[in-house]
Amino acid sequence: MIALRETRRWRDFDWLLLMAVFGLLALGTTEIYSSVPSTGTIYKDFWFKQVIAIAVGLTAFTFVVLVDYRRIYNYIPQIYVGALLLLVAVLIFGHEVKGQKNWINFGPMSLQPSELAKIAVILALSRYLSPLRKGNLPWKDVGVACVITAIPMGLIMLQPDTGSALTFIPVLALLLFMSGFNLKLIIATAVTVLVVTPLAYVHVLKPHVLKNYQIMRIEAILNPDLFEQPEFRREYGYQTMQSVIAVGSGGVTGTGITKGTQSRLGFLPEHHTDFIASVLAEEMGFVGSISALLLYLFIIMRSIGLAERSRDRFGMLIILGFTGLIFFHVVVNIGMVVGLLPIIGITLPLMSYGGSSVLSMMILIGLVININLRRFAN
Repeated sequence: MIALRETRRWRDFDWLLLMAVFGLLALGTTEIYSSVPSTGTIYKDFWFKQVIAIAVGLTAFTFVVLVDYRRIYNYIPQIYVGALLLLVAVLIFGHEVKGQKNWINFGPMSLQPSELAKIAVILALSRYLSPLRKGNLPWKDVGVACVITAIPMGLIMLQPDTGSALTFIPVLALLLFMSGFNLKLIIATAVTVLVVTPLAYVHVLKPHVLKNYQIMRIEAILNPDLFEQPEFRREYGYQTMQSVIAVGSGGVTGTGITKGTQSRLGFLPEHHTDFIASVLAEEMGFVGSISALLLYLFIIMRSIGLAERSRDRFGMLIILGFTGLIFFHVVVNIGMVVGLLPIIGITLPLMSYGGSSVLSMMILIGLVININLRRFAN
């Protein structure tokens, strides 16, 4: 009986989802290798560090898949508090790069607590919202869910890392909606946000909150004519302009691996992190770009399907939290790359360079597959 159960369990393992993940990891590692010239020492090369991060991520993925996800339920408060402590620690002991304290160094390795906080928030919201409720979600529960999300968001804003902080919003909105938050209230909230945001930008954010470079990045999207000014192209619009050049120069099939001029010659900043999609578009063209987007679409649609088949609401909400997170990352990053959205430092999941990002994504994907494996468990 046990042997039969284990056979059925591995038969239900979602190999297609894992293959799509491997496809994106392979594309990302290839473009990291292609975009950053070798240092001559393999251990210092970004592509090799990414391979190590993938190996660590696969180890964590395997562990998560083997442990029944329902056992995690009782430990979520400790996981959430641990994530908050790491966010506080990075503000005190963090390594500052370009005015941001995002990483804690552990010898040759570093950890970005904001990436692990995404997992903690998804788990905490799923645990709190999963009990069945009748009718509309009470305002008290909406408030608690907002507090659960706002605390790590606030700590991340102090680093300051606006991009990472914003990724929590779609997760919260999606899980509240799936938990019974009144659709009319959601529409009213969305309309209010659309009306208030421009006013808040003009009268509050622009004069009192945002820094000059952040304002100019937003202004570049609102007023494309700014790119006609040589000074603007050299400063605030430089990243967007170089990214658009890289995307456009790729054509249908691209220039070829290691033959992209924008990244290899250093014209495109952050080419192995925030703008890895620009490198892909330049070197593999439309074919490579659409292939990556189709893989992301497959992962998102597959995850939605797995959420529908989940055996409980707790598992369903975890999967949907992951889906909302990766969808937001992809949409915003691609919007940045093609010049439709301001540059706010959001990476492309599974493709951009970064050990903490790869680790968090592999843990979440492990949870998705774990939940599907045990949908028939008693």
